[in-house]
Amino acid sequence: MEDQSTVYEPNWDSIDEHDCPDWYHDSKLGIFIHWGVYSVPAWADPDGDHAYAEWYPYYMYEEGSDTWEYHREHYGDDVEYVDFIDDWDAENWDPDAWATFFEDVGARYVVLTGEHHDGFSLWDSHYTKYNTTEMGPERDIVGELADAVDDHELRFAASYHANLNYYQPGFDGRFGHPDFEGADGDFRSEGAGPGSEYVDFMNAKHRELIRKYDPDLLWFDVPCAESDHLHAKELIADYYNDAEETGTEVVVNDRASTDAARTHGDFYTPEYETFDEIQEKKWETCRGIGSSFGYNHAETESDHLSAEELVHLLVDVVSKNGNLLINVGPKADGTIPDLQKTPLQGLGEWLDGNAEAIYGTRPWAVSEDDSSEVEVRYTWADDTLYAICLEWPGDQLELGLGNHVETDVVEDIEFRGDETSIDWETNGTSVAISIDGEPTEANGSDYAFVFELVGVPNPRQ
Repeated sequence: MEDQSTVYEPNWDSIDEHDCPDWYHDSKLGIFIHWGVYSVPAWADPDGDHAYAEWYPYYMYEEGSDTWEYHREHYGDDVEYVDFIDDWDAENWDPDAWATFFEDVGARYVVLTGEHHDGFSLWDSHYTKYNTTEMGPERDIVGELADAVDDHELRFAASYHANLNYYQPGFDGRFGHPDFEGADGDFRSEGAGPGSEYVDFMNAKHRELIRKYDPDLLWFDVPCAESDHLHAKELIADYYNDAEETGTEVVVNDRASTDAARTHGDFYTPEYETFDEIQEKKWETCRGIGSSFGYNHAETESDHLSAEELVHLLVDVVSKNGNLLINVGPKADGTIPDLQKTPLQGLGEWLDGNAEAIYGTRPWAVSEDDSSEVEVRYTWADDTLYAICLEWPGDQLELGLGNHVETDVVEDIEFRGDETSIDWETNGTSVAISIDGEPTEANGSDYAFVFELVGVPNPRQ
């Protein structure tokens, strides 16, 4: 990135002045993609302590681990991680088909793993021969997907996980085997963290990735040291300043360094976790549809979220000021398994009929309604409160709005579904909705049911 007049300085006080843009607040749903050399062995024990299949290159060298035993049983002692590279052929990969699918399921942004902890870059990198244009697929995975996603008017990012690299010598106490770049001691450090030479190498690749593909978002992972050691603040400030120069609205997560986690960044990033209450700070939870991010052929249908569970997860997250970054783990050939596609398709059907209750909304006074006999989540936009029932309420739904607004502000209530008839009345403390009949199909599915309460203000605004 070129030198320019500075808007943001490389310190947290200055960086924290950056505002998370509306497009990110509005998007609600993103697709995470973990795809790499690890998609070839594609294995972890779904019920074990280490269920992430993308960590295969780590645990295959951890003597006594489930993956170590699996690797020796299926591949023997002589097969190293780098031997899987030639088997990652991506022969059935169609980036436009991916982008079309992501758009159809309702995603507004896409985050591809540009480089995972194995150090294998998914773009045409000047800094390492271990990249997808010279090895494996022999394609610029990041570039091709970025173009396809842009054609579908979705936002794009390539996540960068090189802060923790299994094979760089700061972490190589247990890795004597891999013949991988950096494992020969060139980047060796004293202690457990990355040495300064590796940090320079890591940041050069990251800046190259940013320069070549102009991502809308910087998604770091697993900070292994403080920002001063990693030069994280310099990189983030440069990214913000370049965006100011071009008039681009960008976002950065909170995983750039150990001192950034849950403290700095445009949004916080719990993993396989959510919050019980509305968070004042924007957040994004990431998780797989199953128990792994990378494709795991050992997972069965019971290990995956159903479409209904996926809808409920999204609704709950959005009601609490969050986004959902749901992951797909493609097979080595570039196809997305049906066990992942099917629940996403169900989510897309529901969103197609209930988009107004999700996209562009903001949290209301509370996220849940304790007075209702069914689980209800609230979202809000443009003086309309959306009461989203996670199950059909039957013939009566009571919403306890009176603790937060005057109930006589309600101008109208509509059910976003079929022609099911409703009547309603207010009594000063709550809104009582009488429902005549059962819905035949509520805007695409019966996973959740949306009632629009028109005229309700937001105490947070």
